[in-house]
Amino acid sequence: MPKGYLIAHVTVHDPVAYQDYVARNNDILPPFGARALARGGQSETPEGESYERHVVFEYPSYEAAQAAYHSAAYQENAEIRYANATSMVVLVEGVD
Repeated sequence: MPKGYLIAHVTVHDPVAYQDYVARNNDILPPFGARALARGGQSETPEGESYERHVVFEYPSYEAAQAAYHSAAYQENAEIRYANATSMVVLVEGVD
């Protein structure tokens, strides 16, 4: 079964408030099998729209990634991100 990925591109407007969102995700996402592959760090945008921060979470399956994103706990936490950042999130199925 292919793995699933949540890929987020984010520009944070209030770094202090945004840290609450990040901290809460540390509790919300692991029960769905999330594993952080990238969470900020150095990046380059050679093409397309630029965001400051890039995040990649790997899940055991695409369905697990969907379940995590659509869970009530994550959706409630996402309100913090909406209020303190501009972002784009993609859920994608990996290859076998």
